[in-house]
Amino acid sequence: MRKRVLWGHDVDEYQEMFDLADAMLEEKILEYGCGPSAFNASLHAQKQYVQSIDPLFSKSKVDLEAEAETRFDERVQEVLKDPKQFNVEPYGGMDELFAKRRYGMKQFFDDYEQGLHDKRYLPLTDEPLPFTDFEFDLALSSHFLFAASRDDDIEFHLKTLKSLARVAKDVRVFPLIEREGEPSPLLGPVLLGLQQANYGVEVREVECGLYPEGNAMLRVWAQECAMGA
Repeated sequence: MRKRVLWGHDVDEYQEMFDLADAMLEEKILEYGCGPSAFNASLHAQKQYVQSIDPLFSKSKVDLEAEAETRFDERVQEVLKDPKQFNVEPYGGMDELFAKRRYGMKQFFDDYEQGLHDKRYLPLTDEPLPFTDFEFDLALSSHFLFAASRDDDIEFHLKTLKSLARVAKDVRVFPLIEREGEPSPLLGPVLLGLQQANYGVEVREVECGLYPEGNAMLRVWAQECAMGA
């Protein structure tokens, strides 16, 4: 059973985590395994379209809010027991970080039912992903893969990343560490598997000030799709 982090990330944090310039936010973006993040809602308010897909989006607003609140409280207690996991100085302190996260989740839930109606939020069901080849410029996945990977195997990660690289020209994953701040033991085998299957891969340092260590994201792309730098 995957124990995921549900944190309510916003656009500014996505830009740090995924090394996104402002102009990239205007591209066609798939948000994958995102949970109750504010990314889709925030860009929708700016008249920009994001497609978000997650297994959690099969739940009603009431049920998902209850689950998100429980997981959020659990994560808060974990962080308070080991506050060195995060550098909270950029946020002004631990309370300010938690408040920002809660506000991000509020933005999501204020938008959730309308987003379901608009099909901006889709439940993730069976493969293959319901999109055409290279339909998206970017696929962004935050805290869904390596960060919650304890009960997942290498094949799950390879299958997921290959699926994303089929529908998006540029796939970006953050973080590459587990919840305790240690590098995921799956990263090396996953990189090797992707390279052996002729996918382009890059581990890039990013300016995400929240984590004292582990400030790196993974980029993946299909070699037959022309990529920019």
